[in-house]
Order: sequence, then C-alpha cells, then structure tokens
Amino acid sequence: MSQPDSALTKDCDAPVNIGNKALTQEQTENFWIPDRKALIECRRRHAALRDFYADRDGRLEGKK
Repeated sequence: MSQPDSALTKDCDAPVNIGNKALTQEQTENFWIPDRKALIECRRRHAALRDFYADRDGRLEGKK
C-alpha cells in the first residue's frame, strides 16, 4: 500500500514564543508574520495529506 511523502506527515511548526512582557507594534508584527506563514503551510500540508488518502482509498475501492 502506498504511503504519503514524509514531507506531508511532519509536525507543524510551533508558535513563536513571545514571552510574558508587553510587545511593541513592530515586535508583534515581526512575531505574527512567521506564525501566519507556518499556519498557512501547515494547512496546505494537511490538505495535501487528506487528498493523498482520499485518492489512495478511492483507488483501493475501485473509484476514479
């Protein structure tokens, strides 16, 4: 049975640790940007993994 590419099953990046002090607007934006990129990449990877299994399972069931 075919397995998904290992890139599709890797863990998502953890959120940036911002500590417990007040942040400036610039610091907030600088932390937010990489978190947002990681969230988008994680969502795309999980969607691709879902599609892989849907395609594979459909083929096993004889669907196209």
